[in-house]
Amino acid sequence: MEQPKPHITEQYSALANIYDEVMKDVSYAAWTEYIDRIIHEHHPDPADLLELACGTGTMAVEMSHLDDYNIVATDRSPQMIGMAQKKAKKYGSGVEFEVMDFLDFQLGRTFDVIYMVFDSINYVHSESEIQTLQRNAFDHLNPGGLFIFDFTTPRNSHKAIQYLDKMSGESGPWRYRRSSRYEPDECIHINEFTIIKTGSEPDETDQRYVEKHRQKIYTLDEMLTMVALSPFSLIAAYDGFTLNPAGQKSLRITMVLQRSESDSDVA
Repeated sequence: MEQPKPHITEQYSALANIYDEVMKDVSYAAWTEYIDRIIHEHHPDPADLLELACGTGTMAVEMSHLDDYNIVATDRSPQMIGMAQKKAKKYGSGVEFEVMDFLDFQLGRTFDVIYMVFDSINYVHSESEIQTLQRNAFDHLNPGGLFIFDFTTPRNSHKAIQYLDKMSGESGPWRYRRSSRYEPDECIHINEFTIIKTGSEPDETDQRYVEKHRQKIYTLDEMLTMVALSPFSLIAAYDGFTLNPAGQKSLRITMVLQRSESDSDVA
C-alpha cells in the first residue's frame, strides 16, 4: 500500500501530542530547582514570574509548587498551550497560560523574573531578533527584575547528535522518529521529526507529519556581545546546571541579566 504523503507542519503543532514523550528523560524537577535557586540567588523578593516558550507547561507547573509564585507562562504554539492547560488542571496548578510569540508580546504588566529555558533562544537566528527579545523582556520587568535564559553551544551540538540522531518513541496512537545533524559552517542544528498518528479504526489511514526544527548555535562570546548591546546589566553566565562561571568548554550556558534598580522608565 502506498504511504500517504506527510503533512509538513508548523513547529510544535503535531509534536505537541508527543512532546512529553520526547522529553521524558529530562529531569524537570531538578531543572526547575536550578532556576529557582538562581532566582533566589539574585532577587530578594520574587513574586511575579513570566515564562517564555513554556512548551507543555511542565516547568511552570513545577515552579508553581516550589514557592508562592504568581506565574504567567506563554508559548507561540496553541497546541502546546492546550496541553499545558490540561496539565495545570490535572495537577491543581494556578499557572495562567497564554498563546504568545516571545518576539512580539505585550502583556500590559510587569514581572520580577522572566525566564526562558530549554535552549529556546537558539530558535532566534539573528542578532536583531535577539535584541528585540531582550528589549521586550526589559520592558516587562520591574526595576531590579531578572531575565534568565539558556542557550547551547557548538560543543554541545557536536556531542548531542551522537544520541539525538535516530531517536524514536511512542505515546498512545502517536509515534515519532527523530533525525539530528549539525551544520558547523552555518552554526545551525537541525532536528527533523517524522510523527505518525495510527488510525483508530482498521480501515483508517495513518496520518504522517514532518516538523523541521532549525536552531542557531551561539558561542559564549557571541552571546556576550549581544547582551552588551542590550539595556540589561549582565549578572552571571553559568556553566551547565551549576553556579560556576561558563567558559569555552561549556555545553549549555545560563545567562542572568538584570534591569537596574534605578531604571523605572518602562517603555
